[in-house]
This record gives sequence, structure tokens and C-alpha cells, in this order.
Amino acid sequence: MITRRQLIAAGAATAALGALPVRAQSPQPLRVIIGFAPGGSADVIARHFGAHAKMDEVSAVIVESRPGAGGRIAVEAVRNSNDGRTVLVTPGSILSIYPHVYDKLPYDSVKDFDPVTPLAFVPFSLSVGPMVPERVKTLKDFAQWCKENPGDASYGSPGGGTTPHFVGAMFGQTTGINYQHVPYRGGAPALQDVMAGQIASSVNVVSEAMQLARAGKVRVLAVTSAQRLAQLPDVPTVAEAGFADLQSDEWFGLFAPAARRPSASRL
Repeated sequence: MITRRQLIAAGAATAALGALPVRAQSPQPLRVIIGFAPGGSADVIARHFGAHAKMDEVSAVIVESRPGAGGRIAVEAVRNSNDGRTVLVTPGSILSIYPHVYDKLPYDSVKDFDPVTPLAFVPFSLSVGPMVPERVKTLKDFAQWCKENPGDASYGSPGGGTTPHFVGAMFGQTTGINYQHVPYRGGAPALQDVMAGQIASSVNVVSEAMQLARAGKVRVLAVTSAQRLAQLPDVPTVAEAGFADLQSDEWFGLFAPAARRPSASRL
């Protein structure tokens, strides 16, 4: 869930971005690249940053979606940018976990990027849709349903190697079910298929599922935060549901390509 406290002052990011080189005398747009489909958490966070950022040398903040490959397409695009006005908003796992998941990456997380600032810290939710009967009320109910319906035991995520992917994999391992992973180009497309009954469930940043849950289009069985969320007070935490090992959250950060910055030590 994104709050004013969790969205760590765009002013701090503004100050850090002041080190980006300015090639023109007049203000120019700042491009913010995200690696997932519009409407998801990365898109919301990037636009929230853009709405609050104030930089004299920037005329506008333009959010551009480059979905695909679990966010790696956007990372590579920012790495290869050379205009001095392109930055990346991404889940931290794309830069911190992927080097341990994929044998070869077209970027080096440490050498190719300078961290500017964290932007948000968000937990996840496990949601089910119309494929799963209404009698399934809890995570334990859902695990039992998956055992009884192994052909339908599936979950969507924003992509292979993302934190939601691993949360789902851990749920499958903990419960002993063959919980089939279905990667998408973002959390929003995964939830669309859950609502349409194409897949049984999805693991998402909780803000992506919250409004759909309130509208009765999906059912959130649990959240991965340490405490219940005020926005979903009736939804238990994974610990309350009997799965304490699934407690997890994600941080989103703002990054600049290292080649376009004078020195990371100036941040």
C-alpha cells in the first residue's frame, strides 16, 4: 500500500536528480521508464513521483512503459540511454535478485546504475477469482482446493524471478502443491485473467488488488505484511493464516544510469 510515509519524499529524489547533466539551456522532459504494463504498481509509483517532483531544469516528467522479460527490457533501455534525462523506477528485486536467478543479464546492477532514492515499500496479496469456489475462504482452504484440482492450481505474477513469483513458489513448497506459475507483463494483466477465470489466483503488490477486492471482483485471501492493513482490515496476514514464512514486501527505487552521472558519491 502506498502512503505519504512510504512514498519517500520526492523532494529527496529531486535533489539527487539535480546531478544529471543538462544539455540544453531550456527545461527538458525527464523520462521515467518502468518495466511493467500500465496500471500496475510501478506505473502508479512512477506517476506519483512525477506529480510531486519539482526540478527547475525539468519541464515535465514522462512515464514510459517498456514491459516484458520480467522488467529487464526497461532496465536495459535505461542502461543504454545517453540523453542524460532517462531514469528507471523499478522493484528492487529486478536489480538485487535477478543476478542470482539468470545466468546472463545484459546489465550489471552495481556497475551500470546509481541508486537515487527509495520510493515506496509495499506488501503483497494472494488473490483468487471466479475459478475458485466461494467456499474457499482462507489460504488453507485454497491449498486444499489446489490439491483437489491440480490442473487448475495456478498463479500469475509480474514475471519470472520477481518477488511475487517466489512468494507463490514458497506457498506451493510449503503446502506441497504443484502451484503452477504463469508469468505476465505486469501485475495488472495477471489480475485481469484472474477476474476472467483464466487462472485461479495471482500474487500482486497489494495496491493492485485492493480496489478489485473492494468491488468484489477478486477475493484477497491474505496479505504478506507483518500486520493487517487498515485498507483491508478483514484480510488476515499470512502469519495469521498459518504461513508465517511467506511474510514479505517489496521496495521500489529510482535509479539513474551510472554512465550519465558525474559521481554516485554526490547522492
